[in-house]
Amino acid sequence: MDWLDLLAVQGTLKSLLQHHSSKASILRHSAFFTVQLSHPYMTTGKTIALTRWTFVGKVMSLLLNMLSRLDMELPILIKKAWGKKGTAV
Repeated sequence: MDWLDLLAVQGTLKSLLQHHSSKASILRHSAFFTVQLSHPYMTTGKTIALTRWTFVGKVMSLLLNMLSRLDMELPILIKKAWGKKGTAV
């Protein structure tokens, strides 16, 4: 795998991350509004499912935030790894 292959992989990961990030944002906002607007829903006893969706939205947001940080640091890590390979040979 050469440098261009790694850049192509990084670009693919970045576009996938942006796509999933926008979907997670939409889900998170829709879950928030569902919780805020559905007070009568509390009387049905199904608030646990609603709470789970809110929790899942928050976990997805944290996960995507961590992945975006990795995406920013990936080129630096690759350069360091390539630099170490070049000096070891």
